[in-house]
Amino acid sequence: MENYNIFVDLAADIDSEIIDKYNIKFIPMNYSIDDKEYISNSYLKESEMKHFYDEMRNGKITKTSQITPFKYVEFLEEYAKKGENVLYIVLSSGLSNTHNSALLAKQELEETYPGFKMMVVDSLGATGGIGVLAQIAAINRESGMSLEENFKFMDEIRHKLRHWFFVDDLKYLKRGGRVSSSKALIAATLNIKPIMCTSEEGKLIAIGKKIGTKRAAMAVVEKYFETRDPNYNFLYISHGDDIESANIIKRLILEKDNTVTIHISQICPVIGCHSGPGTVALCHIAK
Repeated sequence: MENYNIFVDLAADIDSEIIDKYNIKFIPMNYSIDDKEYISNSYLKESEMKHFYDEMRNGKITKTSQITPFKYVEFLEEYAKKGENVLYIVLSSGLSNTHNSALLAKQELEETYPGFKMMVVDSLGATGGIGVLAQIAAINRESGMSLEENFKFMDEIRHKLRHWFFVDDLKYLKRGGRVSSSKALIAATLNIKPIMCTSEEGKLIAIGKKIGTKRAAMAVVEKYFETRDPNYNFLYISHGDDIESANIIKRLILEKDNTVTIHISQICPVIGCHSGPGTVALCHIAK
């Protein structure tokens, strides 16, 4: 069996048990709260996530910075030197330029270290969606898939990845220029929860709206059962410090099908700083 490393970045949300079981590795990413910068190269602890979202609620400004080609090379060079190949599942190119940076680093590393291979998968997703793809990639590796075979498999299945989600407050998406001020104000006043998904290009699009969390949860669960691929009987529910809403979705799913394996994770700072506290996403593989 060919041995190679599977990497994600901090835009991914993965069950810690899956990380440990399959030895999935993280590429460091930076985020900041006001003027204080944090660097993380692993899945954040619950206490760290709680602090991040509490600071957002308190009005602190949160930002992220994309990984530069230099940072990729600096971090991955030790693997290249040892000839340890890499499969890297990166944040959607529709949401960030990180994918382009990774491709530039791949070119430099492969030219500098002949024989080293770095395969970059544009996930077309984020948060628990990357978690879904990473888990599938790890299972493929365990079953004996080579690096090239796994890359080809991931390049195809990523188009079946779905993210159904709602946000608690549009002001964070407004701050990032993704919605208008008027829409954010109306939604907050009427307790409207916009239902959103990612397009085939990995960009955010709105598909509806519901009043209240319970109706929004029912809407994303309905989308899941309409589109799911029964060959992949697991999913991720990722939330921005809102375990109650995540558990509502979990209960609604298990009431219809109690054979589904459900992983619940917190939405990482890289995505959370744009979506805000109270965001809840259901991520899975579709038909």
